[in-house]
Amino acid sequence: MLWVGRLFEERYAAVRLTAVVLTGVGYLTLTPEGRSMGAVDLGLAIGVLLFGYLGVRWPFAAVLSGAAALVVGCFAGGDDDSVPTVGLAWAMFELGARRGGWRVWAGLVLGLAAHVVSDRVEFIATPQTVFYGAAAAVAAPLLLGLHLRALGELNRQAAAVAAQEQTRVRADERTSIARELHDLVAHHVASIVLRVAVARDVLAVDDPRVRQVLDDVHTTGTSALADLRKLVAVLRDPGTAQQVFFVDPQGLPVALRAAVERSNGIGLSVQADIDPEVVRLDARTALALLRLTQEGLANVARHAGTAARARLSIRLGGDQVVFDLHDFGGPASPGTAGGGHGLVGLRERVEVLGGSLRAGPADAGWLLSASLPRAAA
Repeated sequence: MLWVGRLFEERYAAVRLTAVVLTGVGYLTLTPEGRSMGAVDLGLAIGVLLFGYLGVRWPFAAVLSGAAALVVGCFAGGDDDSVPTVGLAWAMFELGARRGGWRVWAGLVLGLAAHVVSDRVEFIATPQTVFYGAAAAVAAPLLLGLHLRALGELNRQAAAVAAQEQTRVRADERTSIARELHDLVAHHVASIVLRVAVARDVLAVDDPRVRQVLDDVHTTGTSALADLRKLVAVLRDPGTAQQVFFVDPQGLPVALRAAVERSNGIGLSVQADIDPEVVRLDARTALALLRLTQEGLANVARHAGTAARARLSIRLGGDQVVFDLHDFGGPASPGTAGGGHGLVGLRERVEVLGGSLRAGPADAGWLLSASLPRAAA
């Protein structure tokens, strides 16, 4: 990102320099009546204005051109060094604001020497006056530029410290959430899985439907516990997020079919049409599709009743993945959520991926529809 910061510096330097050049052009063209400028002074002034643009990329080169113009003007018979003096002062400011190290000291020496040489006659008579004028025209702009550069560096350091503190606070928050997930949620889920396993193996269950429910609860709890452990690992070490997959795109069709079969097992009638090309999606999009399916089918059972009919469609076309889950109602009234955060979470998940989600009544039922950008795995 260093080149980006330098690009902005050069852009603002060009704007500042253009303002100075326009001022110099005004000085050359809007001269008082009766005043004239010699060819040497005019040529040096134009040269300084043109070569001053070197300061956009190379401030030290602009200092050299300004100092050379002053020296050449005094030996070539020039008598108006206003433009070279202002150009050198501005070049010193740019040098101090955007460069450091030996260039600053070299530029200071060159600038002072150029002023002393250009005022060599006055220097013999009143050296202190010449030094004062040189300091005002060279050292003062340089110090102002150095001050501006120091302020910018302090701001960058403060921003870096603030970013580090924010990162530390977020790491503490993630660690706290991971600890609560492990100690509270994972503990209870593990207890549920254990008790269901004991009930399944100890109790004499004659009804196969009860056995099927216990098996399904055990499978669901075991899967949830595995996902919780993955989530805790990611929260404690975000660097592992790229290596932890909650769902493998190659196994996405199986996971989607399993979610549909669980819904059919509780009484829903779900017709699924899943594009086999979903195996080519990336892991984040695959996980979003699985969560859309799981949460959507759970909401159908919760709000439309376990006897409702639903149609699930996942299609890949062009650069979009289209998800549609349409339920046609049942004994219960479809539609209105009971204050949960499932739909909000789905919307956030889809929007993070650059997609859009819609949910609302449709054809005496409820339609959950999402469009996601397609990214190759």
